[in-house]
Amino acid sequence: MKKNILKKILITGGTGGIGREIVKSFAADGHEITVWATNLEKFNALKKECLKPEKIQFQKVDVSDEKQIEAAAKKIDSLDILINAAAVLWPVKPFLETNIEELKKSIEISMWGTIYVCYHLLPALKKSDSGKIINFSGGGGANGRKDHMAYSLAKTALVRFTENLAIENTDIYANIIAPGAQKTAMWKDEKSDPEPEKWGNMEELLDFIKFLAGEKSNGISGRFLNYRDDWSKKEFLEKIKNDPDFLTLRRIDDFQFTKINK
Repeated sequence: MKKNILKKILITGGTGGIGREIVKSFAADGHEITVWATNLEKFNALKKECLKPEKIQFQKVDVSDEKQIEAAAKKIDSLDILINAAAVLWPVKPFLETNIEELKKSIEISMWGTIYVCYHLLPALKKSDSGKIINFSGGGGANGRKDHMAYSLAKTALVRFTENLAIENTDIYANIIAPGAQKTAMWKDEKSDPEPEKWGNMEELLDFIKFLAGEKSNGISGRFLNYRDDWSKKEFLEKIKNDPDFLTLRRIDDFQFTKINK
């Protein structure tokens, strides 16, 4: 993204592990950042870490509460980029050992939170010359994941939600990303999976998010991308723009899709 083209950016979960790094990175480039989160103390600590703290503002919003989102959205006249980073990993346990109310609350935050925010902020994004939405999927979004029923349900649903959002709203660009296993506070809720041999690279993830937020990604919409994809290569970008099924949620079968090259 060109630093002289300053954007209005809203980030949900902006005081969380990945969210706070996104806030610091975009604020350092001079963009105007609004953070929707619930913990003012964490925001104040984040502000002290920012090179340009005057570029960020806080609104206390619980993304699982649609009424709060609707009220906060009414205060935003225009918006260029929406980044939905708010999510929770819990409960991490076998399905039959899970409290259903806890599962529902998790999905309310991780799935409905993103849906609510997109619904109420789309009008503001449509006022931008190049409105962009970056949603977050994660482990379990493309494959089954043992002991992560709530998280994987939410993240898979958001892949299809983002595809539909892009199809219905061709005046904006909406994509969803897999950020990799980043070593953040969310990992404290992990009770099942072993710690990865190699953690994800936060610097590379931030570069990738800036690419999706910038003009070079114009024309890419409705895709499920991993930050480790070859997004910097021309051939890869051309395939995204020309193959309607590439990097999407599809059933592998012997009718339209197959693992066997014929």
